[in-house]
Amino acid sequence: MSTVRRLGSKLIENAGLKVLSLVFASLLWLVIVSIDNPVMTLPFNSIPINIENADLMKDSGKAFELSDSSKNVSVSVRAERSVLSELSKDNFKATIDMSLLDGNRVPIEVKATKYSDRIQSITPRQQYATVIIDDLKESQYRIRVETEGRPEEGYAIGSTSLASNVVKVSGPESIVSQIDHAAVRVDVSRMTSEIHTTESIVLLNVDGIPVDASTLTMSIKDTYVTVQIWETKEITVRSGVSGTPAYGYAATGIVTIDPAVIEVTGENSKLKELESIVIPGASVDIEGATAPVTQYVNIKSYLPEGIYLTNPERDGEVSVVAQVEALITRELAVPTAGLTFANVPSGMRGTLEGNSDILAVPVAGLTQTLDGINLATLTGTVDLGVIKPGEGGMIIPGVYDCPVTLVLPEGVTQGGINVHVLLQYSGTGAEVSAHQGAGTLSQNVVAAEEAGANTAAGNIEE
Repeated sequence: MSTVRRLGSKLIENAGLKVLSLVFASLLWLVIVSIDNPVMTLPFNSIPINIENADLMKDSGKAFELSDSSKNVSVSVRAERSVLSELSKDNFKATIDMSLLDGNRVPIEVKATKYSDRIQSITPRQQYATVIIDDLKESQYRIRVETEGRPEEGYAIGSTSLASNVVKVSGPESIVSQIDHAAVRVDVSRMTSEIHTTESIVLLNVDGIPVDASTLTMSIKDTYVTVQIWETKEITVRSGVSGTPAYGYAATGIVTIDPAVIEVTGENSKLKELESIVIPGASVDIEGATAPVTQYVNIKSYLPEGIYLTNPERDGEVSVVAQVEALITRELAVPTAGLTFANVPSGMRGTLEGNSDILAVPVAGLTQTLDGINLATLTGTVDLGVIKPGEGGMIIPGVYDCPVTLVLPEGVTQGGINVHVLLQYSGTGAEVSAHQGAGTLSQNVVAAEEAGANTAAGNIEE
């Protein structure tokens, strides 16, 4: 017991001094803390403002948006330095409650989502948000698929499809009226196979610039997209022509197309079968032409179903030039060795009169065609069918004028030309004598002259 009394007396001995020491120690601790971890005020900027009870405006047929100066708020936060160093603007939530709307103002409330018990104060730099009230507008927009980038070389963008292709949008009339269309954007850079993805829906104005959708309500936010990637192929373009050039002119057969080769794409099964595109002759009319004819044709009209141009910026137009030239006249030196007789009367034979081995034949045609004629191999026929029976119904031997027809290239016309043919009996001497009994030599000559008169030589124009 005496020990306890001695300890108690020591505790209360100099009590005032000990209390003073305790107070001094506490103050010293506060000073040290204030120096090492002082209370400070720091700003936090651009905290987005969230909206509560927004449907109250919609129920009254109105819509609203925050003014540009009220979409974000800045605050001053007072707390210890150690606390402030752990905070960012993401640790604060700013809200307005549309049920508290007063005219066009709503009070702003900011709360901390971290260290709220260690923060002394949060002071918004603006106490109210300004609300712009507008009529409510609802519209529906078809969703387009817009691609970005280019597929791998040798591939092109094919058909596209959407799980949902329409979005309903409601909100302030002034904002909704800016919307031109809705779109989902898909990156196709260096792709070689079909793409399947879910993409966010973007609302765009007429210039393709996104419209601020923060105050809008959309029936869907994203949709599933499929983009097919097809192989490409280069094919030739050919064209026919129709009509007849003016008299004295002809089509050369040369048709120039620019571009003569186009790149197309489509489903692989259809693409493999396609080698060329043919423009119908009806599209290039040379009727009455005296010079080359140029026609511009949209090739898209003649692409098979399921085949498309790879370059969407081209309108598919190609130029077609059909060459038309004037015909020229020329005289061909035709070897008579290439001529044969046709329609020779039975029991008779014919031979050419005269010693010349060359026959001059007038022709008309295009220069390049005439230049291509090989006279050494040129053939033709001498038609004895023009020889008519004389008196008594008998074909009389003699000299007759008979027409010559050459085998000429297409597009070359021949002028009228006759040769003298000596028609004689063929066979044994008895057969010849029997035939000769049918008339005198003078009668034969007269008959030959009459037959020749019936086959007058024509000229090139005829």
